[in-house]
Amino acid sequence: MAINIDIDSKTDINELVRLLLFRNKITIAELARRMSVLSGKEYSRFNVRAKIEKGTLKFSEMVLICEILGYKLDIHEI
Repeated sequence: MAINIDIDSKTDINELVRLLLFRNKITIAELARRMSVLSGKEYSRFNVRAKIEKGTLKFSEMVLICEILGYKLDIHEI
C-alpha cells in the first residue's frame, strides 16, 4: 500500500511517526523492540518516545522505523 506524504521543513516528525504507527497498529514499545532487534542497539520505549517527541530522531533511525513499518523514504529533487 502506497502512502504519499509531502515532507518539508515544517513537518512535525512526532505527528508523522505517530500516524505511521497508528496506521500499522504498532505501539511505541513494540517499535522499540523491533528497532533493537534489527539494529543490534538497545532501544527502550522511553528513549524512542523521547526522540520522537523532541524531534531528535537520526535519519538512520527514521529509515529503520520506515523499514519496520513497511515504508521507504523517497527523496525527490524539487
